[in-house]
Parts: sequence; structure tokens; C-alpha cells
Amino acid sequence: MLYQNGFDAALLPASRLLEPAFPRKEAISRLRALGCALICFGAAELLPGCFRAGCDDYLKDPWNPDELEWRVQKLCTGREALFSFSWGEFAVGSLQLRSPAGSCALSVQEQSILRLLAVNRGEPVSREALYYGIWGRPAGEESRVVDMHIAALRKKLRRLFPESGDAIHTVRGVGYLIVE
Repeated sequence: MLYQNGFDAALLPASRLLEPAFPRKEAISRLRALGCALICFGAAELLPGCFRAGCDDYLKDPWNPDELEWRVQKLCTGREALFSFSWGEFAVGSLQLRSPAGSCALSVQEQSILRLLAVNRGEPVSREALYYGIWGRPAGEESRVVDMHIAALRKKLRRLFPESGDAIHTVRGVGYLIVE
């Protein structure tokens, strides 16, 4: 399960990470590529095994959402995710979009949307999923806030990557996708 905006940290039961059939190396490699931290939770006796398996932090039962929030903030300060497309490479993190051509500031919402789209490259991501990924709740019936953030992201991508054209496409009746 990915926590809050989907990219800060993955929250995984310790027993799952330690299952012999669980693809630990592949899962952890994918999380690292996305700039995500791995936080496991469970019984105290599973803590050493989880750290040996590669988790970044561990919540001993019982834990609460406030403890998780603080641990995610501490772990993820300054983490970046790197993405490569045919039109360019960029890093997203610390509320900055960086490319070899320069950088520009991103809002928290823009950063979350860009990461969601980049991780799901070539696949449409619904407006509802983008909204939920940012705010953790369903969008209101008439909310256009995702569309406003998409418009701002398009401008920033065009400025840093003129060759990208319109990298973020609208998929009518579905949502948005970022193209190669």
C-alpha cells in the first residue's frame, strides 16, 4: 500500500516482506527508482529481519497514523525520483522539477501529479485517482483543481523541455497520461 500521495513511502506488513515468495529485491528496487521509502509494520520480533531485507523504517505494533506521518516526513525530506523519457530526463523532489536545461518550483500538488503520471507512463490516470492521490479523499462533483494543476505542469514541462511538445495528454472521459 502506498502512503498518502503515493510516492513518499510504501507501507508494508512485515510478515509480507519476509514471505519467502515475496519478490523483495524487485519491489525494493522499484521503490528506490521512484524515490520511495519502505516502511514495514508488525510485531517487534520481525524488526531485525525487515531491516536486513531492506526496509528503511519499522513501526512496532501498536502504532498510530501520527507516528507514521512523522516517520514519512523524516525519511522523505529531500528524496528525489528520476524519470527518463524520449524527450528528456528529469528529477522530481523537494518541490523542484530539475532537468539539464534548468529547474522550476513545483507545488506539492504538481509534484504529486507529475510523479503519478510519470510512474504510470503511457497509461491514462483518472482525474479521480489524481485527486485522491493528492488529497486522500474523493473529488467533489464539479472540482476542476486537477485540471488547473495539469495546465501549470504543461507550461513548466514546455519551458524546460521544448522538444516534449504536449507531454501530458488529455484522455477524454478518463483523465491524463504522460507520453514518451
